[in-house]
Amino acid sequence: MASEGFFKYQLAIFVSMYVGYMTYMYDRRSFTYAFPALIEEGFDKSQLGLIVTSQTTAYAVSKFLGGVLSDKISAKILFASGLFVSGLVVLVLPLCNDVMMFTALWFMCGLAQGCGWPSCAKVLRQWWNPAQFGTWWSILSTSQNVSGSVAPLVAAFLITNFGWRYSLQLPGVISLGLAAVAVLFVVDKPSDVGLENIVKDTTQKSKKGDADTVQSESTWKDLLKSPFLWLLCIGYLIVYASKTAASDWGQLYVIQELGGSQYLGSAFISSVETGGVIGSVIAGYLTDWLVRRKKSRGDTSDSSPRMIGVLIFVGVVFTLFHALVYIVNKDSSEVLITGVGFCIGLCLYGAICIFGVVASECAPTHLSGTSHAFVALAANLGGMLAGLPLAYVAKHYNWSGVFLLIETLNLGYAVILLFMLNISSVMVPLKKKHE
Repeated sequence: MASEGFFKYQLAIFVSMYVGYMTYMYDRRSFTYAFPALIEEGFDKSQLGLIVTSQTTAYAVSKFLGGVLSDKISAKILFASGLFVSGLVVLVLPLCNDVMMFTALWFMCGLAQGCGWPSCAKVLRQWWNPAQFGTWWSILSTSQNVSGSVAPLVAAFLITNFGWRYSLQLPGVISLGLAAVAVLFVVDKPSDVGLENIVKDTTQKSKKGDADTVQSESTWKDLLKSPFLWLLCIGYLIVYASKTAASDWGQLYVIQELGGSQYLGSAFISSVETGGVIGSVIAGYLTDWLVRRKKSRGDTSDSSPRMIGVLIFVGVVFTLFHALVYIVNKDSSEVLITGVGFCIGLCLYGAICIFGVVASECAPTHLSGTSHAFVALAANLGGMLAGLPLAYVAKHYNWSGVFLLIETLNLGYAVILLFMLNISSVMVPLKKKHE
């Protein structure tokens, strides 16, 4: 009965976060779906660009702060608060008609959006044991892909039949309702409802004879001293830059250098995203199997078996980008081009999933949100580097030069990881304090 009760809590929590994060994603993109209608009302591209930039800037900052805050306050309250504020913004925004007001409100939405995933990561780690953590993390991460597929169609229907303002107000009301659901059904950790915690709480000291374990005294400064954290940050930066390059510039490469049609360019991007959904789930299941296998063999080393998955994915990514530059050409079939895109998305999103899981589970519980915040910050930096800097590379060396650079970076990281695969993944080792 105890296990059945535990499962019911897990189910309620997971469904609440899955649907809630789908709504987070709808809110984040809801205004961009209305851009064609806004252009018809007289807004120009530079004004819309200002509005979009305000949100992306705020989100880059708030995702880092959200990770740190998830270690300081209730993850449930953080998740619900972000969803509530996001919903309130998209509910109020249609009442305005001024560019500066749009920009200010969308900036506020970006700040609220950073509360979403860090709080999900914190709750997941508390409710699922290490042998299941990766699988459930990967399944939850598909909520953004599902939202990205469904939301544009819903928005198009609402805009066509009721106008762009209604297309924002409806998800705004839904967000407010789901924020209340999150408060009722999301629970920070099992002990909050009288169940036994899965993960040891490192904010508490456990006495062993004349010594106390004092991992609870560790801070974010101790995390920064961890070579393993920096290994994650470098890898996440390279992989996220690769993903952004494939998503943002892959279409232009197919059209401009392979001579493909607009349809084929769009199909390539769609194949990357589709592969990403499958890659995330595979990565979670595969690395959970590696964790169980290590435990069954009685391996007591401090290295993370999940990094084997990263090595495999990054190694395949290098091969795929090499194929994209040197094997795929103007005479290649659409099946080959989209197939390469699918495999690129599968491997890149798979590696991204693993980086997030490892960053959360290898830090002390009271610093897991902060640890994830650091690697997420590195990922955001990679996304930014994949923008204007890679466009500059493309200007001088064409898009094939961009993907050759991406190929080289992934090969370099795979070699580094191969030699550092047995590095300790314990970011903050236990210290003992004698009384």
